[in-house]
Amino acid sequence: MTRLLIADDSETILLLLKTRLEMEGYEVETATDGQEVIDAIHAAGAEHDLLLLDAMMPGKSGIEALRELRAEGVETPVLIVSAHQDAGDAGSPTELEVSGYVTKPIDFDRLFSSIKDLTAG
Repeated sequence: MTRLLIADDSETILLLLKTRLEMEGYEVETATDGQEVIDAIHAAGAEHDLLLLDAMMPGKSGIEALRELRAEGVETPVLIVSAHQDAGDAGSPTELEVSGYVTKPIDFDRLFSSIKDLTAG
């Protein structure tokens, strides 16, 4: 089963994403800030197939968490989620090794397609 870690500071969005992704057959772990993402990755090792990170969260953002994880050598594919079209300005896709961006409100068909593309194989 494909295992996803999703992070968002909005409980409503987090619950919606978790519910919809589980309905599609994914195993989903959640986090509400960047530090929880880092802690979950350290606890699970390389067991996540994909990270779905909100770009801007209070405390440690998804971008900051991703920078830290990449510096540690974590290579898990990442989709950045943001309500802002310019979320990618926080770091280039090459620099952060981001696999893609998803804008809010979320187009679930597009999200599912991106997840399938990134976790196939």
